[in-house]
Formats: sequence, C-alpha cells, structure tokens
Amino acid sequence: MKQAALRVALFTSVTLPFLASVPAVAQSSDGASVDPTIIVNARRIEERLQDVPISITVVDQERITKANISSSEDLARVVPGLSVDSRYSTEQSSFSIRGFSQQLRTSAAVGTYFGEVVAPRGSALSLQGGDGAGPGYMFDLQNVQVLKGPQGTLFGRNTTGGAVLLVPRKPTDRFEGYIEGSYGNYDMFRIQGVLNIPLADFARLRLGADRMTREGYVRNISGIGPDRFNNADYTALRGSLVLDLGPDIENYTIGTYVESNTTGTVPQIYRANVDIPGPAGTFRRAAAAQVARLAASGRKWAIEQTLTNPEANMKMFQVINNTAWTVSDNLTVKNIVSYSRFIQDLRQDIFGSNFRGPLPGSYISTAFSFRPDGSHGSDQKNFTEELQLQYLGMDGKLNFQSGLYYEHSTPGSDSAGGAPSVGAFCFDGEFTNYAEAPCLSGTTTPNSGSIEYINMAAYAQATYALTDQLKVTAGIRYTYDRARGRGRGFQGNYTPTGVVIVGCAAGYPTTTDPDTNCVFTGRTSDKKPTWTINLQYNPDEDVMVYGTYSRGYKQGGVTPFSPGGVPFFEPEKVDNFEAGLKTSFQGSVSGNLNLAAFYSKLVNQQILIGLQDTTGELASGTSVLNAGKSRMYGVELDGSLRFGPMFRLNASGAYLNTKLQQLADPGFPEYDVKTYPPVGGPLEFSPKWSVNVGGVFTLPTGDEWGRVELGANYRYTSTYLTGGEGGQTTPVKQLDLNLDWRDIGGQPIDFSLFATNVTNQFTRTYILPLYGSFGFDVGYLGQPRMYGARIKVRFGQD
Repeated sequence: MKQAALRVALFTSVTLPFLASVPAVAQSSDGASVDPTIIVNARRIEERLQDVPISITVVDQERITKANISSSEDLARVVPGLSVDSRYSTEQSSFSIRGFSQQLRTSAAVGTYFGEVVAPRGSALSLQGGDGAGPGYMFDLQNVQVLKGPQGTLFGRNTTGGAVLLVPRKPTDRFEGYIEGSYGNYDMFRIQGVLNIPLADFARLRLGADRMTREGYVRNISGIGPDRFNNADYTALRGSLVLDLGPDIENYTIGTYVESNTTGTVPQIYRANVDIPGPAGTFRRAAAAQVARLAASGRKWAIEQTLTNPEANMKMFQVINNTAWTVSDNLTVKNIVSYSRFIQDLRQDIFGSNFRGPLPGSYISTAFSFRPDGSHGSDQKNFTEELQLQYLGMDGKLNFQSGLYYEHSTPGSDSAGGAPSVGAFCFDGEFTNYAEAPCLSGTTTPNSGSIEYINMAAYAQATYALTDQLKVTAGIRYTYDRARGRGRGFQGNYTPTGVVIVGCAAGYPTTTDPDTNCVFTGRTSDKKPTWTINLQYNPDEDVMVYGTYSRGYKQGGVTPFSPGGVPFFEPEKVDNFEAGLKTSFQGSVSGNLNLAAFYSKLVNQQILIGLQDTTGELASGTSVLNAGKSRMYGVELDGSLRFGPMFRLNASGAYLNTKLQQLADPGFPEYDVKTYPPVGGPLEFSPKWSVNVGGVFTLPTGDEWGRVELGANYRYTSTYLTGGEGGQTTPVKQLDLNLDWRDIGGQPIDFSLFATNVTNQFTRTYILPLYGSFGFDVGYLGQPRMYGARIKVRFGQD
C-alpha cells in the first residue's frame, strides 16, 4: 500500500509540469489557441467540460482522424485507462474501465451510446461483446466522450464501469461536406464521404458513408483456411435529418447501417508445457510441435488453425428519433425512441490449434466457436423509449431532470452453435454444421436458444446553486430489469458412420415430452435503486473542485446455453467515491489540467470461473457466479499546455490498483474449479499504469501555404491480467507519428501522413493461460506497424 502511494505521488509530481491530453482539451478549428469551452452532454444537457464534476476524456473528430482510428476498439490508443477486449473479433469488442469488464454471457460493464441511445444489445448467449464497440461508428462525429465510473442515474442501461458516448454531427444550415481517401500498408484502403444539404428553412439533411478494407496482419501458416486473419472489411452508412416542426419543436432522426465481414481473429499458441502428464500430454506434444513450427517460420505475427471456413460477420441497422419541445424558457420535453436489429456470426478456432493426428490429414480438436448454416450466433431486435423533462428555474439556480426509460430486446431468430468438442478425432475438410464435421470419434454438444431482456426505469436528478460558487447535485434512479432465456442442448458422439445423439447435454433436463426434452428455460428479475450525490465548488470560472458518491449496478441474468454450472446470476453493485479538480488558464502559456482520484467497492461481483471435469462424464465449461468482492482505487490526470502559436504539449495518464478481495466457494464437487482471477490479485483488464505523452509542432508557414503540423505521441500501458492466473499481457510501449498539411496552397485540400507503432513492437493483447491444464498458452496479437497517407477535399466550408 505504501509503495503504491509512493508511485502515485511520483507519477503526479513528474507529470504535473506538463500534464496534458489532446482528448481533454479543445482546440479551435485552426489549432491556434486553447479553447476551454468544449461542450459535452455527460449529464444529458449541454455543458462546458470544465463545469462537469465527472472524470471525462473527450476525443474530437480531428484527433480521431490523426490517430488513424477506424474502430471503437482503437480508442484505447488515445484514452488512458480505457481497455478493450477484442479477442473474438473486432465486431465483438467490449470496453473496460477502472477494472470493470464484461464476462462471458453477461451485460456490458461499460455502456456505449450513439446519439443518446444505448448501443444495440447482443444476445450474449455464448460470448460477450458486440454492444457498440465495433467498427463503423468512428466517422463524422462531433466527439467521443469517455465517462469513467458508474453512470447509473441518467443513462439508460445500468453499468458499473462507465459510459462511452459517441456524438454524431448534426445537419447544419449550409451546403457543405468532404471526400476523404486513405491508403496504407497491408493494402489498407478507406474512403469516406459526407454531404450536408439544407433542404429548406425548416429541414436539414446530412448523409455519410465510410468504407474500409485491409488485409490481415496475422499470417496463417497451417495451410488450412484463409492465408490471413485480423483483416478489416466494413461498410457504414449514416443519414440524419433535422425538421423544425414549429418554432419550439425540433425533430432529429438518425439512420445507421453497418456491415462487417472478416475472417476474424485467431490466437497464437506460443508456449507448451513439456512436463504435463496424463491425457493432456497428447495436447502438450502436439503444442510443442506447433510452437517449433512457429519458430521455424521466422514470423512473429503467425498462427495455425484447422477451420477451412472461419468468419466474423456483423450487420447492424438502427433508427433513432429525438424530438425536443421547448415548452417555455424553463421547460423542455424530449422523447427519444429507437429501433435496431443486430446480427452477429462467428466461426473461430478458439485456441488456434493445429494438432496433427496419427493419420494423414487428421487433427485433434481443441475448441471451436461455430455458427451453423441457417442460424446466427446472435440476433437481437432492440426497442428503446425514453421520455425526459428538463427544467431550469429559480433564476437559473435549479437545473432539474426527470424521465422514464423502457428497453426491450427480443430475439430475431434462435441462436445456435455446435462443433466437435475437445479431444475429437477429425479429418481436414469444410463443414457447415456439427453433423457434417468429418470426425471419427469424440463428442459434440449442439445447442440452440434465445434470450429476451426488459429494462425499465424512472429517474430524477437536480443541481442547485447554493451560492454563485457552490452547487449540490442529487439524483436517484429505480430500475427494474428482467431476462428470460430458453435453450436446448444435446449430447452427441462422433462415430465412423456419423453423429449419434445419446442424450441431453449437461444441465438440460430429460423428459418424455419431445417438445420439452433437453430444454432449459429460466428467468430472472431485479429491482435496484442507484443514486449520485455531488458537491462542486468554483472559486472562479476557471477552477472547479468536486466530490461525488455514486451507487451503480449491473443487471443479473440467465445463461440458457450453459445450464450445467449455475444458470442464474444476480446483479453486482458498486459504491464509488471520487474527488476531482478541473482548471484552465490563459496567458503566455495556456492550457488546462484535470485530476480525479477514486475509490470503488464492488460486491456480489459477477465472476467467470472455469469448470474442468474430474469425473469423465461431464463436459468442461464455464459458469458465471456472484462470488466476488473487490476494491479499486486510482488517479486519472489529463490536460494540455500551449507554448505560443507553434507548439503544444499533451499528456494524460491513469494509475489503477485493483484487488479481488474475496471469492466464495462455488461448491462444484464434480469439477476442478479454476478461479478467474486469483484471490488477492488484480482484476482482469486493469493495467496499473497507462500514459500518453505527445506534442504538436506547427510550422511557421503563411496562409498561402496552409497549416503544417508535425505530431508525435508515445503511449505506455503496463502489463495486466487476462484469462485467469498467469495470463499477463505484453506492456505496450509504442510511438505514433503524423504529419498534417491543411489548406494546401490556400485551398480546401488536406494531406496527411500517419504511422502507428512506429517501432513495430510485438505485443500479446490477451493471454489465455492453459499451461497447467491443456498444456499450452495462447495469446492474441496486437497490431504491428501501420502507416499510410490520407487526402481530404472539403467543400462549402470556410
């Protein structure tokens, strides 16, 4: 504890003189001066960033473009303290903040919002992710606001870790737009276009498109399936329309369509346990041979796998309508309604194994995530409705909000899965469902099912100015959450003549009724209050200190695809205490500094545990339990310094200390229980240190040449735990560079050169430690050096 405190003090003292963060400071459109008036809607109303008593990082579209961010998962490169789990695919990414992460088959710990509406929900029947952290959103945005800590009072779906708000640009009253094209290594090609049209005095239309393709940077050296993985191939379309239905009524509609079709991601087996005995020794020997082939290939970014038709596909359609009625100078009524459809498909060799069998063309299966033809891995229809009242009264001293929220997520179709299980003896060849798999022995557990969610809430929050300098905020929300799931699972054996179904999978009840045989149904419901209490003091308009106590929670659920362990889990709740300072200053050196310190206590924590069969009769698997109690504390800093018109220095950082304090005995005598993470150790996705330091130098060119900027950014993220005890990622130590030439020759033409991970650092971003059980360790690989050029032509802009 003392050592951690000393590190925090050292971190603060070293970075304080030049603390800065491009995300946390607004630059004017010409980058000429620090603008302290960034507008955010972190409390569902428009406020100046420096007046909001919340730890927030803001990334504007200019910064998104310069950092070559094409997917939401790339935000981790510019927001210290934000971690991303994308081990299954970019399309199934999920965010983690302050140690709060999403476990398998649970709801997101960090909510993603687009246009004030929570992202379309994935089913989470088998895997997690896909709730808004994928590709296709990161263009034509006003900004991205990363809110750290529980935001369960004003926002739709309760979360414990925070919220990521994606704010799209609204249509304007002028004809304008741009076309932008990028090309880079790995045959990266990206083109964007936006057109804004004022249709009439009362109507404004904005249309946008973003298309990107890139070859995979991970080579497949097995000779089975595609040559590359970790590729990009998406199309995103967006249209927005603003109608002034009257002098006091604005109707704002956003339509979004995103489609992504890739080969997905596959991890690398990089270490084998030469001493493991028993049946796992077979895996060990095969893994050792695979590790040897990897070394002989001379390729760092290389994997092997056994699927001939892997895929990671996603389709999302969403319509949002926001109607605001200004009833009077004091009262505004807003109604926000949305409908979306989210479909996800995944076929993946989860362990990235190519364990050759004794016969030519044969292999020993480890684990697949496999979507059969004619079904989807996730297919959810989502409807949300929110009615909100905003009141400003008492001569501006009182700001009051209240509202009702409703969300209903229903299956568009049954999700399904099924493939050869661990240890199956199979032959190479394509198959589209479990029955076609060319296997001679082993087992399979085909299943299908669906899940439905209902979330309802009523909330109210008020801020009252006790004096011109002292304000108090109090808010409360009461939420009712419900989940209902249905699943059917069978146990089958592979034989030389085909698959023989021998009964129900573990946890699925056996009945004599064919309609209910091997069918599990279950439902959960939760009723919980959440709240926030805040006190803020402004000695002047450029300085603010605050203290906050908040209660947050994340809903429980049912796991119909894995009823063999514990098919139900309850909500987890967190008490969060935060104190902060926000300052901005002008003069020969101008800038700002934001500081937040927090302490969080998480109870009834949703923990994913591994269950390894010890009887030889049950399938190994995982189960979600409310078995944990944890604490987190840390410090977050960001700000900016500008030294005249030519140079600005940027830095941001976060220190995070997490600990799993208690883990209740799950009580599974028939299983060898593997706990994730270990008691007394840190939580997953909790880097102790994360720092971004950079600078921008503006060349002294005249208007006839345009504006030329040279930028450099160094980012460091310390190693952190993933996948259980022993799963430590590679620390990130990477340098990004960019050159931006704006208004070339006084014309509305911009040209850029960019490079990320300039030193080509090799990283493993997620480690699944199977060394003591299966006899090998696997790791998902981070991006190598990426570079390219971009040109943008603007029209209708000053």
